Amino acid sequence: MPREEIVGGAPTALTGSPDRFLLIVSRGNAKLANYLQNHFTGDATVQVVVDRRHGERRQQTANIAADRRQGDRRTRPHVDKELRLTSFAIVTLS
Repeated sequence: MPREEIVGGAPTALTGSPDRFLLIVSRGNAKLANYLQNHFTGDATVQVVVDRRHGERRQQTANIAADRRQGDRRTRPHVDKELRLTSFAIVTLS
């Protein structure tokens, strides 16, 4: 069954597949992660995960001439900020 979206006051059916959502919960909030996992059980459009990152993994040493990686692999820095401020972040997956 297609989703409906209100555009200009009238509902219109969307032909594309529904968006999926990734709820990332900070490691320090296990109660929230458990609650969200239970709440969204059976909902194929929502996945709840606990943040597993431990910060920057690269270590600076005096012997390394140049870092081969040109940038940070984390392409969504707003997620880090949301995790720090609210203990969870919502990422839309298409």
